[in-house]
Amino acid sequence: MKEEKVLISTRALTKRFGQKDVLRGIDCDIKVGEKVAVIGPSGSGKSTFLRCLNLLEIPSGGVVSVDGEVLFESELTAKKDNLEAIKKQIKLLISGENSEEVKAHRAEAGELKKELEKTNSLLKEGSTKVKLLKVKLARGTGSVTQEDLDREQANLTSLGERKAELKTRLAGVNAKIKQKKSEAKALLDKDELARLKAAKAEAQEQYLKAKKAHNASMKKTNASIDEHRRNMGMVFQHFNLFNNLTVTENIVLAPLSLGLKDVKAKKKQLLKRKLKGEDVSEQLAALPTKLELAENAKATARRLLKRVGLEDKADVYPSTLSGGQKQRIAIVRALAMNPRVMLFDEPTSALDPEMVGEVLEVIKELAEGGMTMVIVTHEIGFAREVATRVLFIDEGIIKEDAPPAELFGAPKDARLKEFLSKVL
Repeated sequence: MKEEKVLISTRALTKRFGQKDVLRGIDCDIKVGEKVAVIGPSGSGKSTFLRCLNLLEIPSGGVVSVDGEVLFESELTAKKDNLEAIKKQIKLLISGENSEEVKAHRAEAGELKKELEKTNSLLKEGSTKVKLLKVKLARGTGSVTQEDLDREQANLTSLGERKAELKTRLAGVNAKIKQKKSEAKALLDKDELARLKAAKAEAQEQYLKAKKAHNASMKKTNASIDEHRRNMGMVFQHFNLFNNLTVTENIVLAPLSLGLKDVKAKKKQLLKRKLKGEDVSEQLAALPTKLELAENAKATARRLLKRVGLEDKADVYPSTLSGGQKQRIAIVRALAMNPRVMLFDEPTSALDPEMVGEVLEVIKELAEGGMTMVIVTHEIGFAREVATRVLFIDEGIIKEDAPPAELFGAPKDARLKEFLSKVL
């Protein structure tokens, strides 16, 4: 049996927002005709992974390839992390913090600080309670007695003594930390420091090379990103239709705009050739007019609307449609670009339950028609029925990748088992 061609490939794909690593190294191949469902808990990185495939989110590192051509490649994040790690090692070594004794005392100080915070909280609560008891006793309200007040004041005194003891102990541990750090500095391993400094210099050089390569990659990516996105239709959680345009106008907007852009570019090339003396009159005459492009786009829109059972909504505005109808229009709008792959980012999450079925039915029909798909979804039953593969993403990595029957029937990953126990 002939193996299907890989359409999209990612290697060591990472994405970082500030200090948070959302994707931590995704290796994935999506073949022509596959229907890949992506499941996982909220915040696991599913939608970010999808958005990195069409570069709506530029990855922090790794490789994204389409049809065997590298679209994005960068080692910048990995090289930067390596450099920062070496800097940290040098800092710890020079400061004396690397000493095992210092580490032990730091841990002890941490526990004492937690206990001190807890005691301070109890003191605050006790002080408030004593004040209330004094007021009640003075007013003679309730069943408060002098014994109650004396008991709480004694408890407050005990907590004060405990706080003083903890502060004394903490001061003692901090003094030990200072002493041990001083001793560690005096016994500094100069050979180790020299080794780390050499490693830092090498890491710095590698980082600068990676930064230069990253910038070059970004130039290449930016140059081809529009063409790449033409081949990837995307449907979002929310419909993002233009309310001031009719359904047909929403659908034809992108293909017509890009069609005009293509014609303009081709015309420019032909005119350059004409200036060089070539006869390009036939090619110029063959270029479609704006009217022809518009009519073709409208014909495609009508055909696709009929496919999803909404041909009677061609001239209405989105505000008159139900949520399920809007999402079907959003799917048609993506299909109007004749994409090679469709990306669905939780397409039913913003819909009322009774509208979910009509949208899933359209997606199912596309799947049966052979469309390559990647679907981030919480509809486990749908994923089981439609997908040829299911990816379980958690904590920014793919923890399991298997056919639906295997993944749902005999999950191997412990976290996946826990997840399925809550959603099935």
